Parts: sequence; structure tokens; C-alpha cells
Amino acid sequence: MFSANTFVIDKVRRVTQVNLETGIVDWTLTSIESPSIEFTGESTDKTDAQGVLIARFDTAKGVNFSGEGSLLSMPLMAAQLGTEVQTGSSTAKVTGKTFEILKVEGGKATMTHKPKVAPTVVYKITSDKNIESTIEVGSGTDKASIADTVITLPTGFAGTQIGVLYEYEAEDALKVTDGSENHAEAAEYIVDILACDVCNASVKRAGSIVFPKAKIDNNFSIDLTTEGTHPFSFSALKDYCSDDEELCYVLFNK
Repeated sequence: MFSANTFVIDKVRRVTQVNLETGIVDWTLTSIESPSIEFTGESTDKTDAQGVLIARFDTAKGVNFSGEGSLLSMPLMAAQLGTEVQTGSSTAKVTGKTFEILKVEGGKATMTHKPKVAPTVVYKITSDKNIESTIEVGSGTDKASIADTVITLPTGFAGTQIGVLYEYEAEDALKVTDGSENHAEAAEYIVDILACDVCNASVKRAGSIVFPKAKIDNNFSIDLTTEGTHPFSFSALKDYCSDDEELCYVLFNK
């Protein structure tokens, strides 16, 4: 029989955020690295005239969970920034901005997106991807012209690459915006754990750490490399409107 008193943690399988107001799952995250839970406490000491400790009174407790997602998660980022993921559609496009370096063939180059407003200039790009000069967009043989996504270069243009800066609207895109007035909301968090018996590693049991109310930290740094992870942490909050004063509970099924 599986012993819930002593066991080996296999892995944290999932972290889920649940909206406190609606009871609906906001997001769930898998592929979690370096998961850790920290139980903290504060106390006040009473000493005598010689500084000898007479008593120590516990005054506050806290619980913090932290981990790193192996993959960049847009829903997690939105939760940390106190906003929502915008999903583009035909009726609700999202706006973006880009500086593209395009290959010129036959005196023409094609942008990935249709610009909201046609650029007023394009840039001649050197072979080492630097800007050499600007080319005005307009009418005349010495100017570039733009129709939809196609850029036609001036007569006699001898370059092989151009750069173009423009805004565009996209249907098939996700967008998360960080606003100065947006802040993360409190939520419920469920940390799903897989454990195994110390005597028989093939005997697996599911466990969980549940935070009925917690606040995700809005301070985080993401290393934008292949090896980078998406770190996150949240801290338990006391629910003053609940009869229970639990910060979290740990549960393993036998």
C-alpha cells in the first residue's frame, strides 16, 4: 500500500489558476522546472534585562510557491501583468508593428503584412544588414511605390535588400499588453504533484497543493534565448471573508 507519510516526489505535473469570481479556469501550465514551496514565519522575541531569551511569540505565517515554465506562456504572462490575452479574429484584429528586412527580386519586395498606413520611406540595406540610405515613397521614377503588400523600387535600384517599418493588423495572432494601471488579481491556485512509494517506484499516486487565495508576483524576468524559462511565483493570502484561515493545504491520495 502506498504510504502517504513518506514518499518520493516524481514531478510537479501542472499549475492551474482559477478565477475567484467566476470559478472558471484562467490557465493551466505544464512542463514546470525547479518547483519549490516555502513556508515562512515571523516572530517577536521577549528577553530579560540581560538579553536572555524568555519567550518567542509567532506573529505571522506565509506560504510562497515558485517555479519556471520550460516554455514561454502567454496566459501566464497576462496573469502576471494583470491583463488578458488578446486573440485576433476577422472581427477583432490585433495591431502590431514591425521593421522587416525584405529580399528584392525583379525590383520588387513583398511585406509579410498589409500596412495600416503606407510607409513614407523604405531603407536600402547593406549585405551586413545595416541601413545604407532612405528611399522616399511616392510618385516618380526616383521614388518607391507601395500597392497592398508589394513595394516597387525606383528604376535603377541596385540593392538586394530593403527595410521597411510599418504598423499592421492581424487576425491570426495573440497579444499581451503591459499597462501601467494593470495589476495582477488574486486567484486560486492548484499545484498537481505526482509521487511514488519509497519502496516501489512503480506505485504512483497523485497529490496536490491548493492555495484557496493567492497573489501572483508581477516581478519577473524572462531570458529570451532557447535555454530561457518563464519564471513565476505566488504567495498565499488570508481570506478574511472565510470561516477557515487556511493559507494552503497539501493532499495525497492513498
